[in-house]
Amino acid sequence: MEILVIGGVLFGTVLGRVFKVLILLPAGLLAIILIAINCTLVGHTLLEGLLQTILLITSLEVGYVTGLVSTNLPALAQGLRKTWTTLPHPAPSRTAQPR
Repeated sequence: MEILVIGGVLFGTVLGRVFKVLILLPAGLLAIILIAINCTLVGHTLLEGLLQTILLITSLEVGYVTGLVSTNLPALAQGLRKTWTTLPHPAPSRTAQPR
């Protein structure tokens, strides 16, 4: 089950970096079909198949969001850097007195 979730997150991350959100529908349908075939071949119950389907689709979506965020990280970091350098930094509250 862990391999299923990790694989779904990694595959979703690749999809998020390359494709638009419309790719999640065919990917989800493919996941449902593959899990249905696997459950019939292995002999899992309907509840186990439903749990696997929910986990895989959720992990695909989490991976997709991760892929989207990772494509925008350089632009976000550059924007934060520009904002930080343009902010007025406060002057010290006390002046240094010579000794």
